[in-house]
Amino acid sequence: MDSRDKVFHEIYMDILSSKKEGSPLIIGINGIDTSGKSEFSKSFEKYLKEKKQKVQLIHLDDFHNPRKIRYSGEDEIENYFFKSFDIKKLVNDLLKPIRNRKLLQKELTLLNLQTDKYDTVKDYSIDKETLVILEGVFIFREEIEKYLDYKIFIEIPIRLCKERAIQRDVPLYGEDILKKYDTKYIPTQKYYLEKFPPQKHADIIIENSHWNNPRVVFKK
Repeated sequence: MDSRDKVFHEIYMDILSSKKEGSPLIIGINGIDTSGKSEFSKSFEKYLKEKKQKVQLIHLDDFHNPRKIRYSGEDEIENYFFKSFDIKKLVNDLLKPIRNRKLLQKELTLLNLQTDKYDTVKDYSIDKETLVILEGVFIFREEIEKYLDYKIFIEIPIRLCKERAIQRDVPLYGEDILKKYDTKYIPTQKYYLEKFPPQKHADIIIENSHWNNPRVVFKK
């Protein structure tokens, strides 16, 4: 069993022991930009399906607000943290119904970041046995955290954030994207980490500086 599978197994055992019969369980996977949240979530989804579990993966990035809202102010931290995502839509259309009704069959029309239009349709199917994974930045905030049954924080050093951005984002968006890391992404992540310290909010913290060698460094 490799390092990643060992971490998945430990989380899986925690989930099995905490899941209530007859109710879906919502897992939150959080971390700063470029920490590896999306890759970790997709790999964990695959692992759970191999265990014959029903899984529904939800990406916070699918709930972006339109550009005119995201860039409506001059304060970059305020724009990123408070205006980037349609938190009310996520909560009212998915999280609250999942918690209250235990069942959900829903088709949502969501924002396409490339076109800045609501032209992306996604289906969500959840029943009482489903393990729901919600992946994204800032999800330990009050409006979302109360719906999370098990919270995972994917940790990397802040300095590594920009190093990974050079590899991941510069080929797609050009060198100018690095300025956003200096003025927007990294300052907002520092603000978030100070306001919502992972060791206070997470059930488990995974150190993910090396993609293929994640380590459990904290557990409640």
